[in-house]
Amino acid sequence: MRIAITGTPGVGKTTVSKVLGDKLGIKVIDITEFVKKYKLYKEKDIDMDSYVIDFEKLENFIKKIEDKEKTIILDGHVSHLLNPDYTIVLRCNPEIIKKRLEERGYKPKKVLENVQAEILDVCLCESKGKVYEIDTTNRDVDDIVNEIIEAIKHKKERKGIVDWINQYFDYLTLEIK
Repeated sequence: MRIAITGTPGVGKTTVSKVLGDKLGIKVIDITEFVKKYKLYKEKDIDMDSYVIDFEKLENFIKKIEDKEKTIILDGHVSHLLNPDYTIVLRCNPEIIKKRLEERGYKPKKVLENVQAEILDVCLCESKGKVYEIDTTNRDVDDIVNEIIEAIKHKKERKGIVDWINQYFDYLTLEIK
């Protein structure tokens, strides 16, 4: 079984994935780390300081891991594009995401793009199949992980619980200076 933990950068995917993996004894694949480490990319986008993933290479890499592991957790903002059996979409207040990404040293253009992606529900809209959405804003990691375990156990599906559009419409029209 492939469990995808997806969402905009800064929502808490890696933290949640690690705790979930430890609690369930499941291998976690950090997509960003594996893409860099095993050169599973086509090129580096210098402007956005990110890699253009070679999805075919990444898929083959994941299949090799699945040969050894019964269940895996795919941690990354593109994990929902990797044919998961179950997708958890983490959401977070755009102001918190902005602050976290700035603290990580993201360029203003990349911060803006990711805040806009969160406001527009990009990861949620792209997710197919069984999808469960969680707002992580000001929530405890263990509480989030326990909710994920219950959702998976009972095959729950939930979408549309978060709506940032009206509150943050101005972010959608900002131009980069």
